Amino acid sequence: MKKNWINLAFCLAMGAAAPSFAQFAPATPATAAPAPAAPQRQNAIAVELIQQKVVKDAQGKEKLVDADSVLPNDVVEYRAVYKNVSSAPVKQMAASLPLPEGLEYVPNSAKPAKGVQFAPESKAYGPEPLMRKLPDGRTEKLPYADYRHIRWVVEELKPGAEVAVSARAKVEAVIPISAAAAPKAAPAAK
Repeated sequence: MKKNWINLAFCLAMGAAAPSFAQFAPATPATAAPAPAAPQRQNAIAVELIQQKVVKDAQGKEKLVDADSVLPNDVVEYRAVYKNVSSAPVKQMAASLPLPEGLEYVPNSAKPAKGVQFAPESKAYGPEPLMRKLPDGRTEKLPYADYRHIRWVVEELKPGAEVAVSARAKVEAVIPISAAAAPKAAPAAK
C-alpha cells in the first residue's frame, strides 16, 4: 500500500503553503474554494494519503493493491485520512482530494457520500453530477473527466480523532514527468 504522510505543521514550518487537501471551510457551503485558516489551526491536522489500484481477482472480487505503476483504463482509489493531532477540536475543516489531469472521476465512488461536493478547474463546487451552461442557454452534465476537486466539510474533529474520505478515478492517460521536471539524482559519493 502506497502511503504518504503529510504533517501540516512541518509544511508550515518549512514555509510551504498548506496543501489543497487540508483547508478549513467557511461556516456555510460556498461555491468557491475555502480560504485557508490561520496557520495555528492547520498545525492540528496530519494527513495520510493512500493510493491503490483496484483490481479483480479470479472470482471477480475487487481487491486493492499497490499503485506503483498504472496504465490507461486502470482504476485508482485515493483515500485520505485526516487526524487531529492537537489537544483542541478542529471545526469546519474541508477534507479534499485533488484529481489531476489524466484522471476521470468514477461516478458515485466518493465516500462518504453525504455532503460531498465536486468542482472543475474553476473550483465552483456543487453536488454530483456537475452541470454546465452552454452558450445557447441549455445545460448539460459536465464530463467526469473534467472533475478536478472533491471535498467534504467535516463539522468537528475532536482531539485524537480521525476521518477518512475516498474516491476512485480511472486513468485516462499516463502523463510522463518531463526530463526538466524529473528529480535530479544526487552526486555519487567519492
